[in-house]
Amino acid sequence: MYEIDNEEFFIHTSMEDKRLYMTRHDRIKSKSLSPCCMGADDVDYEMQFGKNPEILEICGMNQDGLEHFVRHYGGGYRFLSFFHCQMISDFSPLEDLPQLESVQIRWNIRSNRLWDFTRNLSLHSFLMTDCKKMTLCPDRLRTAPALRNVFIVGGMWENHPMESLDIFANMPDLEHLRIRLIRLKDRKPDFLRTLPKLERFDFDAGMLSTEEIAWIVAKYPHLAGCSLCAYSKEEATLSDVRVCGSKKPGLKLPEQQARLDQYIATFQALVEKYRNDEQR
Repeated sequence: MYEIDNEEFFIHTSMEDKRLYMTRHDRIKSKSLSPCCMGADDVDYEMQFGKNPEILEICGMNQDGLEHFVRHYGGGYRFLSFFHCQMISDFSPLEDLPQLESVQIRWNIRSNRLWDFTRNLSLHSFLMTDCKKMTLCPDRLRTAPALRNVFIVGGMWENHPMESLDIFANMPDLEHLRIRLIRLKDRKPDFLRTLPKLERFDFDAGMLSTEEIAWIVAKYPHLAGCSLCAYSKEEATLSDVRVCGSKKPGLKLPEQQARLDQYIATFQALVEKYRNDEQR
């Protein structure tokens, strides 16, 4: 599982009672009833084997299966993770599960919008990865009354587009926002002033410009984040460090320490400039 989840929601591969997927081999072999098409009757068949009543990872469910699952079994679930549910085009049945605390959606190509979270009164954590259509404008997250953690990750092979950071504005309980593998159309960070409880803002080192990152550090010194600094070790793959900022390089140490020192000095000077501008 991902770090967004509490330890109690961790699902090991051996925990069959916490995993819902098709096991009937005759159905799996059928071209029209592939593992991505777990429908209502398949759900009934699998649920008879004593599934966990609160925590479940669901693989290969279709739209009919989702609606049936929520209607007949969803009432007690606190954590649901949807993996490879490509045939689901509408996740709005989840609106009827007020006890949900955490939801993950990993790898979906059909659904183009999130649902209205207004009635998900207990939902505190949401993760979505490799869901290109929904990632473009996940503005319905703002309807969630109690969200504290939001993680949105683009595709494994490409950065997915997102309209604007303003999507996350006016979420009064948000504490941790993480955006990775995202290509922003509008990068203005003004939305941060509407998030009074935000403690951590994580993003790829190249998502914002060096100037934009320095402005955030100057204006919101309490914020933590792996790229809210001059350089990042998390983003370094073939290098030892990755300089934070759009189109900035990775560097090898100690060979390029002098060059890194220049980037650090430039970044610190920008932070001081923006701090002084704020105080005037």
